[in-house]
Amino acid sequence: MQTTKQLLAKRLKQIRKSRGLTQEKLAELIGRDTKHISKLEIAGSYPSIETLERIAAALNVELKDIFNFDGLKDADYIKDEFKNLLKSSDEKHLQTLYKIHKSLIN
Repeated sequence: MQTTKQLLAKRLKQIRKSRGLTQEKLAELIGRDTKHISKLEIAGSYPSIETLERIAAALNVELKDIFNFDGLKDADYIKDEFKNLLKSSDEKHLQTLYKIHKSLIN
């Protein structure tokens, strides 16, 4: 399972790229060194809250959006979530989940 540091690194990179910014440009916008951005994006260090606020402003996102890791979960995490879902579902929900699954693979 990925750590919060790894998920944050992936999310920062994902948002930066979606905005069409290079690490160099983002570093310039927030007043930091390019190496600092690189370390953040490889989970080499945690950003300070001040740096996170600057990054959010430069990327034109809310701070909370930086911590939206929903699309970044690894396969093991997703499998565990499905296992828990299946264990806690009643028969009606299991039938529905099965139909959804079948419709996606056909």
